[in-house]
Amino acid sequence: MESTQLNNMEDNKIEKPSLYGEIEEIEDEVEKRFKQFKNFDKISCYYPFDHRFVDKSKRIDPESKVAKKMQLEWEILEKNLPCSIFVRTYKERFDIMRVAVAGLEGTPYCHGLFFFDIYFPSSYPARPPEIVHHSNDLNSNYRDGKVPTSLPNFNQWYKKTSQRWNPKQSDILQVLVSIQHVLNGIPYVKESLLNSFIEGQSKKSNKEVFMLNCEAMLCTLKFPPVHFKDLVQGHYRVRAHQILLICKAQMKINNDNALNQLFFKLLKAFEVNGAYCRHHYDISLQEAESSEHQEERSQSNGYTYKFINKFKNML
Repeated sequence: MESTQLNNMEDNKIEKPSLYGEIEEIEDEVEKRFKQFKNFDKISCYYPFDHRFVDKSKRIDPESKVAKKMQLEWEILEKNLPCSIFVRTYKERFDIMRVAVAGLEGTPYCHGLFFFDIYFPSSYPARPPEIVHHSNDLNSNYRDGKVPTSLPNFNQWYKKTSQRWNPKQSDILQVLVSIQHVLNGIPYVKESLLNSFIEGQSKKSNKEVFMLNCEAMLCTLKFPPVHFKDLVQGHYRVRAHQILLICKAQMKINNDNALNQLFFKLLKAFEVNGAYCRHHYDISLQEAESSEHQEERSQSNGYTYKFINKFKNML
């Protein structure tokens, strides 16, 4: 990982979008907090209880070499992060970090948020950081195994990639940018180990990967990682329209009942999150919707199909 590869970092930056949709929505506290959500921030109140490595080590002495090295890297991150990567560090725990990476357009990961828990060993940077994909199957509510991880090959990929860590040249910024580019199918460091992750993902069709991405959206909206709730709510509030349009396009190509049901699950979740989605209920989609989801939506401020049907039967 050469530091010179970061020179064109600005080219990777993306702006936070304005609200999507045919109907303009009134900005509320969710959008305000989303706009104020920094790409980099140091949390002083408490570290996240749901972090994968929260119980792994003791606190690092703020005067130690590792702590000073981390503070230096924090400064680099604060100045150089792409707009699609969000980092939270913890003043009480120099050894852990949480990162969110947004999937870029043009890939089946588009508009998804992918979270990573990072641990820095006491010998850092002699040893590389440990990184795991923070998926919602770590949450006790999902331990029945029904929720699929949207990045099934990531942990295996990073384990192999970390073997090439160079203590004198590598840093966490390079690792995060590599993760983003690999996630989006653009190898940042042209190594066969990086490509192995992409090849593993490509065994699934784009539709399958996109559906896993959407399932992860539903889980993340329900259980946002600690310290990222404002990002999750705002991100999916402003991108709801585009995500639903992509689903509609996939539904026209693939007559898939599972995809149809996933569409209405997303639509309901986005409505609960405050996005205006009723203009997506066109006639063709109403015909495709299952009776189960019709009843669910009638109970949550959607169209009251159940009431209308009963009323018709009385005539």
